[in-house]
Amino acid sequence: MEHPLPARRATTAALAVLALAAATACGGAQGDDSEGGDARAGEAQRLHKAQLVQFEKAKVVPQRSETGTYSELSTTKQTDKLRKTAELDKPQCMDAANQWADLPEVRKAPTSLATFARGDDTITHTLIAVPEETAEEVVSASPPEGCDSYEATMKDGSTTSYRLKEVDMEQIADGSRAFAVETAIGGEKVWLYSLVYRNGGYLGTTTALGPNSEDDYRDTVAAFTREAVEREDRLLA
Repeated sequence: MEHPLPARRATTAALAVLALAAATACGGAQGDDSEGGDARAGEAQRLHKAQLVQFEKAKVVPQRSETGTYSELSTTKQTDKLRKTAELDKPQCMDAANQWADLPEVRKAPTSLATFARGDDTITHTLIAVPEETAEEVVSASPPEGCDSYEATMKDGSTTSYRLKEVDMEQIADGSRAFAVETAIGGEKVWLYSLVYRNGGYLGTTTALGPNSEDDYRDTVAAFTREAVEREDRLLA
């Protein structure tokens, strides 16, 4: 049976670039940590050991997971490259829900990214070691005004429309915020729900990507994140 992740690779890339660029996983293997040294690489591995290995029926996919300095992850590099191929009618909306991805403190931070497969859905969890004040800044940031809807034009002339909304949910860990992005690709409606949170000096994001056919992504990202935080508190204390 064909694995569901490759079939959604283009969809994931498009959403990653235009909605929550750093939040969805398209890459694999380990990021080059040549600038960070052994200490940074070691911290990234420690974060990776604190990741869940399974959430309900969703199992981690090792070949779609990676560790290293955030800016050097293959996922980040691919996203940075893809972002340059899109032209938005509202340029300020390129990073509407993840303005944090370009913060210097994030770019140089030890990072673990884990991807989970669940039928037609893909769940991604990213854990980043940053200064506590950086994590606080990330969680408190609001999307730019006017980004509730926007349109992207790719190099081939194709256009895609997006709708972004903030999702109301109870606070998780030391602070959290959630967003949802809706688009349609190939006639199929696709949703990307993302929850960003601060757990002490750690910044985490949980995303769910897919058709959201049972309208459960809001609950999925919340439940996943609560389990992830419990494991982090046990293993990273």
